[in-house]
Amino acid sequence: MALIVPYRPPARDDAAPKDPVADAPAPPPVPEDTETVTAHWSRCPHCFISISTVGTEPPSVCPYCRRPLDQTVETRHLAEAVEPPSAEEVKRRIHNIYHRPHMILACILGAIAILILGWAVVEQLKSMDEFWYKNRFIAFYSIIAGLFVITRFIFAAFYRAPREVGFEPTVTVLVPCFNEGEAIRKTIERIFSSGYPEEKLEVVCVNDGSKDDSLVHMLAAQTRHPHLVVVNFEKNRGLCHGWGVGTFLARGEFMVCVDSDTFVFPGSLHKLMQGFVDPSVGGISGHCDIENADVNTLTRLQDVRYYFSYKIMKAAESVFGVVSCLPGCFSAYRRTCVLAVMDKWINATVFGEHGNFADDRSLTNQILRDYRIIYDDEALATTICPENWRQYIRQQARWERSYLREIWKTGKFIWRKHPVPALSWYAMMWMPIIEPFVMLEALVILPVQAFLKAPDQYSSNLAAWTAGKMKAMTAGLDVSAGFMGSVASKLGYSLIKAIVAPESLLALALVFATLHFFRRETENPSRSRLPGVILSGVSLAFFAVQALPLLQDIPLLAATVSADYLKGVVGSSASLAVAGMVILGAAFFLECTHGVRRWGGWGFVLLFLLYLLWKTAAVMPPNMEPGNISMPIFYLSEALLVPRTFLIGVMAITAVWSLHFLATTGRRWWKAGFAFTMSYILFFSWQIYWAMYTIRGKAWGTRG
Repeated sequence: MALIVPYRPPARDDAAPKDPVADAPAPPPVPEDTETVTAHWSRCPHCFISISTVGTEPPSVCPYCRRPLDQTVETRHLAEAVEPPSAEEVKRRIHNIYHRPHMILACILGAIAILILGWAVVEQLKSMDEFWYKNRFIAFYSIIAGLFVITRFIFAAFYRAPREVGFEPTVTVLVPCFNEGEAIRKTIERIFSSGYPEEKLEVVCVNDGSKDDSLVHMLAAQTRHPHLVVVNFEKNRGLCHGWGVGTFLARGEFMVCVDSDTFVFPGSLHKLMQGFVDPSVGGISGHCDIENADVNTLTRLQDVRYYFSYKIMKAAESVFGVVSCLPGCFSAYRRTCVLAVMDKWINATVFGEHGNFADDRSLTNQILRDYRIIYDDEALATTICPENWRQYIRQQARWERSYLREIWKTGKFIWRKHPVPALSWYAMMWMPIIEPFVMLEALVILPVQAFLKAPDQYSSNLAAWTAGKMKAMTAGLDVSAGFMGSVASKLGYSLIKAIVAPESLLALALVFATLHFFRRETENPSRSRLPGVILSGVSLAFFAVQALPLLQDIPLLAATVSADYLKGVVGSSASLAVAGMVILGAAFFLECTHGVRRWGGWGFVLLFLLYLLWKTAAVMPPNMEPGNISMPIFYLSEALLVPRTFLIGVMAITAVWSLHFLATTGRRWWKAGFAFTMSYILFFSWQIYWAMYTIRGKAWGTRG
């Protein structure tokens, strides 16, 4: 019989909805000689909830109102069996997800990441005095944000997964479902084939008012698995109600929450239980990757983001036992802990209004008050993420509201846990709120101000150069070194001049067109190859023609290059900015042309980058007089060089965790990390203010 605790029923309409059990689409016809099973339906007409059981004792009272349930019995035909994935298939999937590069390449990538991060820190410190006196707001934020990210990597290096001790308690897996008819049967089968002892495993699947055939697939799976309990909400109530009723009906000592589109790997349920040997642990997060990561750019950037949030953020938090959120896609709880906070959690209010949202983060924080929350990166699962931007934006808005609501609640007690994670937590409370304005000022306001001040600076530099040159010549001094500033300034001006040159823009257009036709040919071999061949020839001829005059500049470049000159170039922040632009440009090229033959993609991208580098060097004489720089180029240079320090830090951090993703997984779409950073800067960082504006709303709490 289900365990009942004091519990307020949710609000509901007076009119009873139609019973979806009776109105559900009929399963395909089954021959008469097929085996049958006897199922028990237990329904509460007051709360509009039905519970189907086959091999377990049916409940006698409603978990909401505690009234007696109406009992009916029906006979179902045995559904067609679904074969679990073979051992070879499981190995292949794990190999595809975690196909690490060769050890030497992984070490090189790690060294490059550390070098980039160290270089960025040095440059930030060099320019700190400039930002500190001109804009302390950006300087202070850059220091805190940089320290926060670096310490995540440091703490994550000390992370160790819970040891295997052979602990196998009774487990109930909760699977809430809303309109997941295509995936729910597969999810259930993966759970039962995960290798956990059958006599100790129970699955409670909750149909949260789905409008598709999700319930039909659940009932079909139930004929094959007697330890599956199916709960049907005749109205959509939200995730926390699905977890709540599953907790009341559960017979296991521990609960594992799995999304309806999450697929558990064999052995993961067993591994997830090992950390509960420690009685101070109240919850454990498994590791979840993206199942459909290779669909498009959006799914790839989510894959990189998921990996960073687990392997770096959760690993760092787990060192102190304060994982901030047990994701609903794959996490485990000590059932007694959930029951202890059930009433407070499921009846939570926001500004005095009932709101059953922020489900996983809210439950995590309720348990975190008195227990440790950890992470096990060896308990593996995959989940399906949104494949279009509209779904992704809605998901992120829901998560932002959850984060905004819970971060303040947790801040009231987190200082009692440990001082180090407490400092990080309080930093996370205000950083997302101010960072949109930091990025706006660093990337828009300051560059615009620099652009508007550029005419006066240009005139002042020209006057200073003329007066200084005449004075030096009168004194008989050598003026070949010029008065135009450091190598870094010259490099910045030359790079911008090379990029905006008409021939450079033409080269960019030719390369894009060539790669576009290469991609069309690769995706559809029946298409004519002639356009791609013609464009390829035109592009190669263009680069050849451009290379001839550039070769004439070799003596000038050779005379320019010296040990001090190279030291100035390598040690300048502009060179690191150039390196970041090259990485970002290459990532953008290759991401936009995914599917192109390898030689075609890499070859033309490399040609264009070499051309741009050569042209930058060619237009950078040792003595760059103000008169030799066109006024538009000078204005653009002044505007674009202002945010370089901020961009160096952002791109360095992005490069570090993207290279870490590549070195530890071998997935080729590591470049999508830059796409995530750009999307966050341009749009998603501002969602927190929409979350503030709509936090009192209740409709977004459910997923229906």
